[in-house]
Amino acid sequence: MRCNLLHFLGKKEYFFLLFFSINNPVFSQSQKQDSLQNIINKNIQDTLHAKALLNLGINLERSDLKGSTENYWALLKMKDDASFEKFKVSAAIRLAGNYSAIGVLDSVDYYFAKAEKIIQANPNDQKLVYTLYNGKGIHYNRIGKFEQALASYEKAIKLDHQAIGLDNVGGLYINLSNVYKQMDNQQANFDATYKALDIFDKTQNKTGLAYVYNSLGTAHYHIKIYEESEKYLLRSLEYRKLLEDKRGESMVIGNLASIYMDTKQHLKAQEYFTMAMEKQEELGLKEMVGIQLYNLGKNYSEMEEYEQALIHFQKAQQVLKEAGISTYDAKILADLGKTQHMLSQEKEAYKSLVAASESAVNQKQLGDAITAFKNLKEYYQAQGKFKEALEAQVLEYAYRDSIGIGALQAQLKELESTYALDLKENEISLLKTEQELDRAELAKRKAKQNLTIVIFSFLILIAGILVNKYRIVGRTKRLLEVEKLRNSIARDLHDDLGSTLSSIHILSQMALQKEGTPDKNLFSKINNQTANMMDKLSDIVWSIHPNNDTLEQLLSKMQEFVAEILEPKGITYQFEIGEGAAHIKLDLEKRRNLFLIFKEALNNAAKYAESKHLDIKLKMEGGKLNLLIKDDGKGFDQEHIKKGNGLFNMQQRASMMGGNMVIESFPNMGTTIQLSAPIA
Repeated sequence: MRCNLLHFLGKKEYFFLLFFSINNPVFSQSQKQDSLQNIINKNIQDTLHAKALLNLGINLERSDLKGSTENYWALLKMKDDASFEKFKVSAAIRLAGNYSAIGVLDSVDYYFAKAEKIIQANPNDQKLVYTLYNGKGIHYNRIGKFEQALASYEKAIKLDHQAIGLDNVGGLYINLSNVYKQMDNQQANFDATYKALDIFDKTQNKTGLAYVYNSLGTAHYHIKIYEESEKYLLRSLEYRKLLEDKRGESMVIGNLASIYMDTKQHLKAQEYFTMAMEKQEELGLKEMVGIQLYNLGKNYSEMEEYEQALIHFQKAQQVLKEAGISTYDAKILADLGKTQHMLSQEKEAYKSLVAASESAVNQKQLGDAITAFKNLKEYYQAQGKFKEALEAQVLEYAYRDSIGIGALQAQLKELESTYALDLKENEISLLKTEQELDRAELAKRKAKQNLTIVIFSFLILIAGILVNKYRIVGRTKRLLEVEKLRNSIARDLHDDLGSTLSSIHILSQMALQKEGTPDKNLFSKINNQTANMMDKLSDIVWSIHPNNDTLEQLLSKMQEFVAEILEPKGITYQFEIGEGAAHIKLDLEKRRNLFLIFKEALNNAAKYAESKHLDIKLKMEGGKLNLLIKDDGKGFDQEHIKKGNGLFNMQQRASMMGGNMVIESFPNMGTTIQLSAPIA
């Protein structure tokens, strides 16, 4: 559940897997496998034998791909008989699916053609036609032919739902959601997922629910709601283990690893990616092995172990190429080029980055195109090729604009759907209450007084639920409006103003490169000012983004700023955080003012104090947040301080926080700044 999308625009691109299998309601249970094997061992060569071979092949698909394939072969070798034809069609289609999973594409085409030949003799059997369309859709999606995949699924959806079975309809919606996810159509992705959930919730199909929970997990991951994502994935993993679905289990483990990587738990992510890959190697799933190799490369890159990252990216390329999979070319090439640039392999980096952008555009993968052009822009800037950098940036923002609005709609759709599920749970709870009251009425039918009390209590309960429902509706609407506004502001600031400033910055660098330019000093000032404005813009965007509401996020940014300002000047520092301070929550205005006071104080200490060491302490006492910044620099005389040094603004911001700030400084005795402000 990547998409936000909302900060998909700037997110790290690595693979978060959905499932690739033909949905079916048959559960992989050891007891059932033994029963089917007993029928096959009798070798009676009748329809019961054929059905047992097919069902055992289906059961083994998720745990023993080789055994599954052997059962399908045995079924296809049975004598030509009209009563066997529907079983042979299913076997041929599933054989195509098995070969698709391990990347043997010639065999895929052969077995699909074999199935179509048998179906031509049975054109009115909608169950067989459904199986063919669904199988083709899964294969086309796997190899990146998304339009053909959609066309196959849509043909299957139009068939008689009663004839093909409600569980299979739910499976089609899950497969459709995966295609929409690959095509960056997040609204359609959510719609299809919740349709599938509605069906499997009614039928209580454990296989279907395992897939839906995985899909919901990927959807929440995509919009960076990691806690919810992990919850859904762990629920899916429970079902996979219950069903002995080794393939699905390995896929969900890989998805969990992606969460751990995104939340900076790199060692845990490495452990889970490796665990997933080993299970997939055992099953012979080349595509998934290639994906886990790529994910391991991303994890090494995040850890700044670029040599290992390069090795894993190249291995991923090789494995996926052998499997005939081109879906992930743009992603891998973009990160491969960035890694080669970090290792100063400039010629190889340029070749990879250009190939990444071309692949993303050709395959219409908008999210991958954003990453590819962003990496290419950064490469050109590092090489001093500012004209080319500007062209790459224009393309980057063009692709951002094309999916930005859809991403916001997808997030709101997800929130609304989640709320709808909450209401559904309330309705179920109410239904249970009604059933309990009905039983109480039957038990006390002769006691009119007690019956009256029960009915009265029931009416009070209904009234309470209705009142609570309308409160939830009002609160949810307000939260959605605020969330929409904040995300809209953050996106507009970043995309529109950020793009303009970045362009000016690049143009001024181009002007400075030209010898003999009359206005070189002026352009130099423009360059400095735009760089400063971009820095301030970054602070504004960060401060208003909903994901940064906790003080823990602010502390992380403050620590990064301290290191960035003091370490290049050789100034040592100690940053002490009091117990419990990291978990309090500040409103938008207080968070912004606190950071700007801190930033101004650090800048003053670094630029003017000539200090060698700073002590920084942040703690919570008596419902107040206390910040202390002390340096051992030359200090100053507060009676003769010049205007415009920022101290007045710091005092004003402290007042806006409802607190106060005390500044103590004497010549040659350092400076101490103490801020105290209420949390609420």
